[in-house]
Amino acid sequence: MELSRLDKYPDKAEFLEVWRKKAFDMEMLNHGCSQVVVQTFLDLFEEENVTLFKAASPFAAGMSLTGNNCGALVGGLMILGCFFGRDDIRSGMEGVVAGIRPCRKLVKFFQGRHQAVNCRDITGADLADPHASEAYFDGGGLEKCANITADVVFYVADLLYEEKQKRKG
Repeated sequence: MELSRLDKYPDKAEFLEVWRKKAFDMEMLNHGCSQVVVQTFLDLFEEENVTLFKAASPFAAGMSLTGNNCGALVGGLMILGCFFGRDDIRSGMEGVVAGIRPCRKLVKFFQGRHQAVNCRDITGADLADPHASEAYFDGGGLEKCANITADVVFYVADLLYEEKQKRKG
């Protein structure tokens, strides 16, 4: 994925809102928050990466229905890792830390916005329990998850847009 692909979006606010809406709509239609985040960025950068997309699949509904880390957050971290992560295991701790900085920003944003990072804490539901899951989604849960997914895409896209500007100047 190349940040130069963002050059075709001169209006940052419009760019962010367009991709936020795409993520929201994709989650409402297709579900699977972690894969939705990844697919949104694959679409944005006009790339296909089935391996990356498949790698995101177990993170939906809080790490495979365990209620742990929000899948949308994990998907966002995966995308940031594609841009900022170290590309050689031998690059040592310096490479690790450089990749963690933007990811930490996303986690802090997410915690501030949702007061939690775990799916069960955010949703208030055990999505592995069929009755609790049904009640959550019948009560507007899908829209809540779609908004969370869209927020992650918005924030990650903003970080990437800013990084593109830094690298240009």
